[in-house]
Amino acid sequence: MALRRTGMSIVAAASLWSLAAVKGSQALADVSFDLVQQHLIVVKGSVGRLHDLKLLIDTGSIPSMVDQRIAGKLRLHAEPSRLTAFGQTIQINSAVLTGLRLGPIEPGDVPAGVGDLSYLEASGIDAIIGLDVLARSSFRIDYKARRLSFAPRDRESAVVPLRILWPFVTVRIWISGHPMQLIVDTGSRDLVLFRSRLSAANIPLPWRGEKLVRHASGLAHLLRCELRQLRLGDQLWDKLPGFALDAATDAYPPGIDGVLGVLTLGGTSVQFDFERGELGWSR
Repeated sequence: MALRRTGMSIVAAASLWSLAAVKGSQALADVSFDLVQQHLIVVKGSVGRLHDLKLLIDTGSIPSMVDQRIAGKLRLHAEPSRLTAFGQTIQINSAVLTGLRLGPIEPGDVPAGVGDLSYLEASGIDAIIGLDVLARSSFRIDYKARRLSFAPRDRESAVVPLRILWPFVTVRIWISGHPMQLIVDTGSRDLVLFRSRLSAANIPLPWRGEKLVRHASGLAHLLRCELRQLRLGDQLWDKLPGFALDAATDAYPPGIDGVLGVLTLGGTSVQFDFERGELGWSR
């Protein structure tokens, strides 16, 4: 899910990304996860005195989020804030999480949004761990073994450069010969293009139906399409199913054309390598 809180300064952004470097000698344990709804990565973790919480790993979300139930139990001091998801902005509260623990990761105090996460259906998610926490260490997701690894690894069989368009990490994909910059999102199952940023003359898309997606800001209207001749790095696809978001996307940074759900690549593992500045995956 591509979420962002508005109002973060460039200085704050640079400060967060300076935490990404991790010494190669640091041995960090693997964390097992459940794959909910066939794409949501859910691990067990703790916040403060609350243990055995369900935490969603979501590279498309910044800042991290905590459900209002958990915020109430922790008696967090909340202040007004705003959240944008799928082009829609809503009023939420924000607070600081103390004592967040995710396997070997203890990031210290973490600014987080406070909201109703019940839109994630029956998954019972207690908090969303976003890119503000995940970017502090390279990590690998093994979908086949259901393991999340916070440790240096060899490169995957395919790699492409990661580009930061704050507050997101993006990759460049070519569709029908035209370059598009997409948010890399572990919280999404789909490849979604922003219709307002498409040129019909360049990428003709015959619509093949529609669907509604529930998210933090409400409902998103997606138009189903079939994408042809895709290239990511040296990997090629003759066609892939895709969607177009039929909503205003002014809240997203210029230069971002959509969202890439990593499982769209058809891989069994994916690695976010912040030291090399690469996204890697293996089929």
